[in-house]
Amino acid sequence: MSHQSKHPSSRITGTYSDILEGKRIGLGITGSVAAFLAPQLARELMRHGADVLPIMTPTGASMVGKDLLWWATGNEPILEVTGDLEHIRLAGAMNPPIDALLIIPATTNTVAKLAAGIADTGLTLIASSLNGKGIPIILSCVAHVDLINSPPIQEALQRLRSWGINTLDPVISEGKAKVPEIDDIVYEVMDAVSDKPLAGRSILVTGGPTREYIDNVRYITNGSSGRMGIEIAKIAQLAGADTTLLLGHTALRPPRTVQTMQTITTQEMIDTMLDLLQQHPQSTVILSAAMSDFTPVAKTTGKIKSGKNLTIELKPTTKLSDLIKREFPKSHLVLFKAEWDVTLEQLADSAKTKLDSCDGDLIIANDLARPDAGFAAISNHVIIMDKDGTYEEIKESKLDIARKIIEQLVNL
Repeated sequence: MSHQSKHPSSRITGTYSDILEGKRIGLGITGSVAAFLAPQLARELMRHGADVLPIMTPTGASMVGKDLLWWATGNEPILEVTGDLEHIRLAGAMNPPIDALLIIPATTNTVAKLAAGIADTGLTLIASSLNGKGIPIILSCVAHVDLINSPPIQEALQRLRSWGINTLDPVISEGKAKVPEIDDIVYEVMDAVSDKPLAGRSILVTGGPTREYIDNVRYITNGSSGRMGIEIAKIAQLAGADTTLLLGHTALRPPRTVQTMQTITTQEMIDTMLDLLQQHPQSTVILSAAMSDFTPVAKTTGKIKSGKNLTIELKPTTKLSDLIKREFPKSHLVLFKAEWDVTLEQLADSAKTKLDSCDGDLIIANDLARPDAGFAAISNHVIIMDKDGTYEEIKESKLDIARKIIEQLVNL
């Protein structure tokens, strides 16, 4: 029995996540020097599960070469429309269509052609056909800033946006409009092809550590990386929610399209959250931040002199988790609880106690002493408990844990 062998590049498919599993993504490549990023972009899409089909203009092919993209994706690039009627086939006239077309880099020449309905390359013809079918198209026009700012290109970009094409803002640097960060592009593709079960819902997420200042230089904090909060906000927005992330100081960066508000101290995070709830009192609040439990009774102005013993009196901080349902009873509340070196039963008991005391709807609890969990880890080992005390033990990446949390919110 014969079978078609897989290309070796397929071994990386889904190694990061399966968010794009089963999705066929066209990758349009035009004659910009930024085309050198296309193989990296293609493989990042594949690592999240996508099947990537390269579509190259003649000048795009001259920049990076057909074989390089073939190697990167396992799919032979389309260089022109042939008797196979690629522009009809990919739009799904007689078969399932591709799920989205990503044109990065898009030159000003290609942007102008698309806006004028000129289809003199395989890529522009395929893009026109897909747009006519309503298939998502995402592009980022990259060139010297003067070219981008020229009236005909600005008018062309506006026309494309009016037709529903997502034109990603480039990164302006050194007088050039450059390709956005690869992670931001991949996130836009995920957003374009994701279902939206939380459309119309407001979700407010906290993430990262807070700082409590001893003087103007020193502060008390913890080792939270903010990864869990960022992943939750990412997945909530992919699910269609109007998402806001309140983020403490962290080296990690959320996608640029996720609305993020930087907060430093515990009180700043509390005040910001309560202000947002005043505007949206029926929001779902997800408290994944590692907010400080203690703060100095008094902050010293300036910098405390070193070289001598120092005693600092601390007082408990206000618990944001205690305020949410009390002040906004129509909200939904998702809590996090961290313990140290406890049994599973003790962790579950502690989680249920907090869930009941805060009138929460869901709680995620973990033991920070475990080697496979904690602040700095990419993965975590947690329990997710609902209101009646039923819980599930999960040991997965923080991204996958975020997905399980958001899935449970659909029915709240």
